[in-house]
Order: sequence, then structure tokens, then C-alpha cells
Amino acid sequence: RYIVEHGYGYPTSQIEGSTLPLFQGLRKGDIDLTMEIWLPNQAAAWNEAVKAGEVLPVGKSLEDNWQSSFLIPQYMQDANPELDSVEDLKEDQFKALFEQEGGKVLLLGCIAGWGCRTMQDGDDSGPGQIVGMGLEDHVVLQDPGTSGALAAAVEAAFAKKEPLLFYYWGPTALALKLETEMGGLVDLEQPDPSTCADNSPIHGCSFPAAEVMIAMNMELVDDAPELIAFFKNWDWSAVNQLAAENWHGANSEALADKGASSEEVFTATGVAYLKNNEGWKSWVPADVLANVEAALAKE
Repeated sequence: RYIVEHGYGYPTSQIEGSTLPLFQGLRKGDIDLTMEIWLPNQAAAWNEAVKAGEVLPVGKSLEDNWQSSFLIPQYMQDANPELDSVEDLKEDQFKALFEQEGGKVLLLGCIAGWGCRTMQDGDDSGPGQIVGMGLEDHVVLQDPGTSGALAAAVEAAFAKKEPLLFYYWGPTALALKLETEMGGLVDLEQPDPSTCADNSPIHGCSFPAAEVMIAMNMELVDDAPELIAFFKNWDWSAVNQLAAENWHGANSEALADKGASSEEVFTATGVAYLKNNEGWKSWVPADVLANVEAALAKE
């Protein structure tokens, strides 16, 4: 946003929300730009929108991300070396290790409105991972409500070395912390994406590497065509992503305590990233770079 506003001179506003409704807003023209369209999680709607000429793909938002619905802490596998597959979740000796609901293992899963939730639950195009892997009598999904609540629940369980079956993704600051500071995590063996139609987990296999795309509504393409090159140059590598996440994690609470809104906290994170990193300077032409640097000098 800071680059678009101060570099290119376009006013911006921010809308926070779940991936599926945000993408529908993009298709209808209520939203101009979406920075995270997760594939294959949103593949059906994405392919339909691109084919209909409703949106224009303009680049990749993140490095290819990993994600899994069936993660456990390394300390659980250390204590139970034979627990290494989703098939083991069908056996009473392993189910007994986890928190249960109605005799089923509780899966801390994706949030309603996220594309990954459709991959877990299924829809008209496929049964979803839980049913597709034959786990419907053995696993029940619990919606954590928000990404923050999901992260907090996972970190708390690891800190107490409690049993947990959960969904998460990376590269993220929390995933890195779980791996390097909290003992590690294990991705239970699942059917390979190549065994499913279109490599889609909705048919009962693991997630392939996720492409996370940027797309513009066609009205914005007409109004600000120079932004296309900017987003095509965008390179939000894991190094960039974790630098921003770590600054946000270290400073967001203090800023909120001072009365900063969520939007203001994100803006401050962006400013901190731009001031302390050089990579973004290759994404824009010289005149835009000069405009952004002039604005940063006043911050």
C-alpha cells in the first residue's frame, strides 16, 4: 500500500477478511486487488474468474508455501514412533493419545471462509480430505475462529507438550519457531497429490505446494496499468516475509496498547520493512523509488 500510495500516487484502503469472500469481492469489482489467492485451495473459482476475464493474474504474492491438515508435534512421535500416518488415526491406540470429541480425534483445522477449509470439508466437486481419506468416523474438525487463535492454540500446546493434531502452513514465523525452538513438527503421511484428480486435496490427498497469487480487477487494470509491472516484479520471499512478520510480532502489541488500529499496525510494519530492507527497490522504476524514499524520509 505504501508504495502504491507514495510511489505511484494512488490512494488506497485496506479490507481484511477471509480468502473466499475477498476473492468474490474482487470478481464483482467491490475490491480492486487481492494479494493472496491460494491455489489449489481456490482453484475452481480462480480458473472460472480468469477464463471469464473478471480478474488479471499479475504475479505471485509469496514463495510456494507448504500446508498440511495433519500435523503433530515431534515430541508426540518421539514418544510413539509408530504414529506416522493418517491411517494410524483410525486405530484406538493412537486415537487415545489425542483430545477427542464424541470418540473422534479433534483436528484444529482451517477457518470457515478460508479456501483450505473447503479442501478439508469438501463440496460438490469432491468429498474433502477427511472423508476422502476415510477419516470421517475417526476425526472431527474444530474451527479455531481466527488465524490468531489458531496460532495461539498451537503455540500453547507445544509449550505444555500437550497432544495436538492441527493444520498449519509455512514459511511463517510460528512454523519456524516450532521447528527451531519448540522441538519440531511432523507431517503425518497422506496420499500424494498425484493420486488425486487435478492434484487437488479435495479428493482425499495431501496439499501440493501452494501457489499464492496476486490478481487485479479489470477496472483497476484499465485505471492503473502501470501497477501491473510493479506486481509482476514483486518478490515476497521467505526472507522478506519473515522479516516483516517478526517486526510485526515484536511491535504490534505495544502499538495496539497505544491505541493503534490493526490497519495502523500493518502500515507501521510496512514502513519498518521498507526502511530496513533493500530488495523492494528493484520492483519499481527510478521515479517511483525516489517518491517512496522521499516519503520514508519524513516518517
